[in-house]
Amino acid sequence: MPQIGPLEIIVVAMLALIVFGPEKLPGMLRTVGKTLGELRRMASEVKSDFSSGLNDPPDPDPPKPAAPPTPATPETPTETVVDGGPE
Repeated sequence: MPQIGPLEIIVVAMLALIVFGPEKLPGMLRTVGKTLGELRRMASEVKSDFSSGLNDPPDPDPPKPAAPPTPATPETPTETVVDGGPE
């Protein structure tokens, strides 16, 4: 990640002052600051949720696997006649 030095910050600030003007610049910086703060809070919340999820002890009784389905039982067989005799 590139490093940003004080000279680059001054150049960006001067360009922002020229482009947006002294009237709009404070409001824009305030909005950017609030947005960055909100993003940092959300990132912190996600980190804490993730780390607390990793630190939770495992469930004492894990869910049992479902029983395999039982095969369908055929109904009572019907009487079959085998014709094997002479005609």
